Amino acid sequence: MKLFTIDQNGKFVQFKEQEFKEENKEIDLEILLEKNPEYFFDNSKILIIGRQVTTNLNTFIDLLGVDQFGNTVVIELKRGKTPRETLAQLIEYASFIDNLDYDQLNEIYQNYFGDDANLEDYHQEYYKSDPEENISWNKNSKLVIVASNITTEIKQTAMYLRKKGLDVFCVEFKYFVNNTDNKMISSDFVVGDEEFIRTRINSSAQLPKTDKDKFIAELDKNGKLVFESLF
Repeated sequence: MKLFTIDQNGKFVQFKEQEFKEENKEIDLEILLEKNPEYFFDNSKILIIGRQVTTNLNTFIDLLGVDQFGNTVVIELKRGKTPRETLAQLIEYASFIDNLDYDQLNEIYQNYFGDDANLEDYHQEYYKSDPEENISWNKNSKLVIVASNITTEIKQTAMYLRKKGLDVFCVEFKYFVNNTDNKMISSDFVVGDEEFIRTRINSSAQLPKTDKDKFIAELDKNGKLVFESLF
């Protein structure tokens, strides 16, 4: 599909696809997604509560968000092709986030927005939710890779993880420029579906907590071969 803009003389000016990494750093992608999450995620709103969040292993989560139901959204960004270890990184981050309670999430939010910020209040304002609604904070986590090129290996492994019950999603974006330096981005889910954030987790029961060792132990033979080579 060709993309054009129309100039003031009624002439078509073509957009050409370009590698995002050629003229942008990863922080540029972070800022774009931080400011426009609903456009990357098919009109599904996400409240970003942290950027470059430090884990207990001294690694850094690119972006951390919360959906309207209080579920955490862990986002790993790649401005180019996804390397093989991307999913292992994401699961490591999830193992850290999995144990956080509301107070810890609020602390991350305050580090991001300022000491006077309050996650519960801003969450209610952001989603225009009923003040009487009971939010079950961090009952589940959604794990998201956003990249300009999601490799076949990552797609296949992500789909396998979804079959095993993990909420893993992959979003691929394309970057276009024209000769007047106008820019355009398109994005599509390549793993996962349009119900990304809108699906509600049943609040009547707590989902089981897991960690890396437990996760690998519960995999079948083929799954263990894949993930023992990644970690």
